[in-house]
Amino acid sequence: MADLANKAGGKAIVFARPFSKQAAMVGTKVAYQTTYSYKLSRDSKSEDTKDGKISKGGSLDGTLSMEMLASNQDLLNDIEDTVVKGNSMEFWVVYTDTPGSSANKYVARYMVADITSHEETGDSDNSVSLKLEATIKDGYARRGEVTLSLDEANSAYKFKDLGNVTNSESSASASQPTTK
Repeated sequence: MADLANKAGGKAIVFARPFSKQAAMVGTKVAYQTTYSYKLSRDSKSEDTKDGKISKGGSLDGTLSMEMLASNQDLLNDIEDTVVKGNSMEFWVVYTDTPGSSANKYVARYMVADITSHEETGDSDNSVSLKLEATIKDGYARRGEVTLSLDEANSAYKFKDLGNVTNSESSASASQPTTK
């Protein structure tokens, strides 16, 4: 029997990108995440017949919920804009404690979703928080692997030298999710 290992919640990181910006923007780590939830459900209906009950399966529904502290991250404005305009977002849940098939590859879930709820709350004792709920298109996330540098995933920003920032330092690779 294979050795089983549980997945650590702190090692599951959500990245996002507006679906309309696929060509111009890489998947970006959502800053200050506190929790997320990926839920699958299927309605089941039963009908009484003279021979007993018959179950009928319904459609598959997938939901992604997240909570984070609000920040000035550009991605959060993009997320709010997709709600207002009725556009879709792409999300990745990357399990950084589950290596993939090669170096810098990690097991992940990918989904295209429509945000159905965007709630910002703040009180005098705490930071402003943001809650999102999204309905996943076609009912569920796809499993696969992403290329990711953990140094980028675990940092809110990248190291920069003291000099002027060049285009090569400020632009990110289009081949992998990054932080911004």
